[in-house]
Amino acid sequence: MATSPAHRASLLPLPTAPVHRPWLVIFTDPVRPGRGRRFRDRVLLRFLARLRPGFRHVMAISPEGTGHRWLVVNPASDVLAVGLLNSTGVIPELRAAVAGGRAHVVTVTGRQPACWQFRGLFSCVATIAHLTGAPAGPVTTPWQFYRRLTAR
Repeated sequence: MATSPAHRASLLPLPTAPVHRPWLVIFTDPVRPGRGRRFRDRVLLRFLARLRPGFRHVMAISPEGTGHRWLVVNPASDVLAVGLLNSTGVIPELRAAVAGGRAHVVTVTGRQPACWQFRGLFSCVATIAHLTGAPAGPVTTPWQFYRRLTAR
């Protein structure tokens, strides 16, 4: 049996998540921080203000097993948050956010890229593109990534 690319590049022969996993890629704006935020956060918000409204951040969720469990991958500016959420309200809340214009969702089936892809900076777009195997250049905004995903 052939070795998967993930195992060939791994130091430990641990099982990996299925490559063809379904993902809901969610485009939204980050929550505005309150008063007294760090200088770094204020600079980041000024940079994000130049991006298209509604497309300043991207994250992804995927159903995990049976029941109402979701694998959540949220690449923030200071941490890569990965966790398992056990909630029946994920889809209703997501539908309400889309209906209210607060989010845009694209369904993507994860795939193994045909060849190595340079992902650029550690940004939310580069992280989600790498997670799903979706095409994205080294410097891609969430809006550009959304357009690439919806054009396919």
